[in-house]
Amino acid sequence: MNGTVFLRTSVVFLVCGVVLGMKMGMTEDFIQAPTHTHINLIGGVWMFLAGLFYNAHPQISTRLSGLHYLLTVVGMIGFAVGLYGKLEGAAWGEAPLIAGSMLTGLSLVLFAVIVWIGTGRKARV
Repeated sequence: MNGTVFLRTSVVFLVCGVVLGMKMGMTEDFIQAPTHTHINLIGGVWMFLAGLFYNAHPQISTRLSGLHYLLTVVGMIGFAVGLYGKLEGAAWGEAPLIAGSMLTGLSLVLFAVIVWIGTGRKARV
């Protein structure tokens, strides 16, 4: 998987985060500020940076970058939906929040390993 998929997905997350931010501003109800922040930072900024990294390092295994993408997208969706629900007081929010958090954390660890190994002297990931 190349970085373009990360770049395109990141702007989808950014649009979602901005729309949520606009809704909060229009209603003057900012309870979802943590959800807005996480969608923009993890889904938007982090995925955009990952896309730039993968485009700059085409030697990175497409299987590893594909796993990173899958973990990030599934984790981010679960995390955002679960956090939204939890902040609204919905009992159903906790399970996707926990699962999404764990997947997102695993995705970060995987990306750290990919960056560390992929930028090493012999860079064979």
